[in-house]
Amino acid sequence: MHLLTCLLTLAVISLCAAERACNNSPELCTQPYDQITHLGAHSSPFLRDASTGFSSFGNHFFNTTIQLDAGVRLLSAQVHVASNAETKARELHLCHSSCELFDVGLVHKWFWEIRVWMDANPNEVVTLLLVNMDSVDAKELQAEYSKADLAHYGWVPSAASDAPVLPGGNHKVWPTIGELIDKGERLVSFVNPLVPNAENTPYLLNEFDFLWENAYDVTNPTNFTCTPDRPSNTTTVHEMRRSGRLFLMNHMLYWQQAFNIKTPDARRVEETNSWNRLGGVGNHLLECEDQLKRQPNFVLVDFFNVGPAMASVDRINGIVRPVGRRNVTTEVVEGKPRTRILADAGGAARPSTMALIVALAVMVMTDGA
Repeated sequence: MHLLTCLLTLAVISLCAAERACNNSPELCTQPYDQITHLGAHSSPFLRDASTGFSSFGNHFFNTTIQLDAGVRLLSAQVHVASNAETKARELHLCHSSCELFDVGLVHKWFWEIRVWMDANPNEVVTLLLVNMDSVDAKELQAEYSKADLAHYGWVPSAASDAPVLPGGNHKVWPTIGELIDKGERLVSFVNPLVPNAENTPYLLNEFDFLWENAYDVTNPTNFTCTPDRPSNTTTVHEMRRSGRLFLMNHMLYWQQAFNIKTPDARRVEETNSWNRLGGVGNHLLECEDQLKRQPNFVLVDFFNVGPAMASVDRINGIVRPVGRRNVTTEVVEGKPRTRILADAGGAARPSTMALIVALAVMVMTDGA
């Protein structure tokens, strides 16, 4: 009994003394939100797996939970107005282009998946990018957040329609990752389009008040650029930098098919999500960093596990040994069983320190019963 109690005490001391990892790295705790690159899963909930019959419109082989486990910290999705199949009542669904084409269900159910993950991972900051296809108002979106009890994680800026600018500006700089975690405001939500409602939904931010993007509909791997496309394709990179907006770098390659149909190009994704192969995300990050004089804030990719795209983001962030991540196969798994999915980063699966502490506590209580 005495030995087990000592082991438990030592384990607790070890856990408390361990350096905190934020977004999978101790180095990121002190970094401002706008001074690092966040890996994003483009169209996160739209899967190309057995659940969708390996739909060619799917953007990822693994679901949102696995994306987050593997280090993705930006999730994008399209929100559409749909009708309940039985009651015909108005509902908000996650659909790809149209609900007749690809409907993966209710928005709040996806939000619930995110909320469950965030509850279990208290040192992680997540960003949502919602494409508001039918321009629903902020209060209707609020209802989806409320059903999943997700809004309490929302980050609220000092002024909902006035984006924090770069150091040297007239407004507050973005908080650090650690500050967002300490304050409990670990979810940053951008919506496009959105009429901000500071009174009722201050955590829902109109995307283009805060961000700008390059082109997203590239079909040739040599055509990735850093040129502003939205909110205005008439501005320059320098003008966007001066605006204080953060840069979301789209890096998705589409396959142009008949009848002007475009689908995510899984044929070339090993190159697209590589560091320096043809159309590689690493080269694109470096090119935009050179033009912008600072690294891109977000990079959106399809098939996040291939490449792997995460390795390029770690490299640009200067992260050598990520903490607490799950390894996911880097293979294209289209039409294949999902094998070798989950293991702790750096090796085979093993129990966490907390799991060991719980096990020791059970042993102590059992011994004393």
